[in-house]
Amino acid sequence: MAGSTRIRGAALTLSVGSPAVDYKCDITSATITNEETDSDVLTFCDVEEGNDRTYFLNITAIQSTDADSLWSYIWDQSGTEGVAFTYAPHGNASPSASQPHFTGTLTIGDKPEIGGEAVRDGNGYTFETTWEIDGIPVIDRGE
Repeated sequence: MAGSTRIRGAALTLSVGSPAVDYKCDITSATITNEETDSDVLTFCDVEEGNDRTYFLNITAIQSTDADSLWSYIWDQSGTEGVAFTYAPHGNASPSASQPHFTGTLTIGDKPEIGGEAVRDGNGYTFETTWEIDGIPVIDRGE
């Protein structure tokens, strides 16, 4: 068996909203993670259906107050539920068996921070945000 193809950190797309807007030019890091659901009561159906995990989209991006920036989108849409997203970690326009997309809906996180420390020749300020995904993201292999 040949080695698996690696995902390289050279391209990704992250489209959010309807109509979908791709914010890849503002993003420096994006990951989908999950953790055990914090629940007082977990039923057998929750576990069977995969509802014992909570999924998140974690983003690090540049701070920009441009009207069409991701920072401004989050500032304006913070707390909005049921927002459609498509995450393409390979940066491909269409999903395929070897370069799938991850889709679903989520809740836009808290308003992002603004500002930072004084720097002489810095790269500019960034911020981090975490958005809770509704249920389990769907993996689209283009089939």
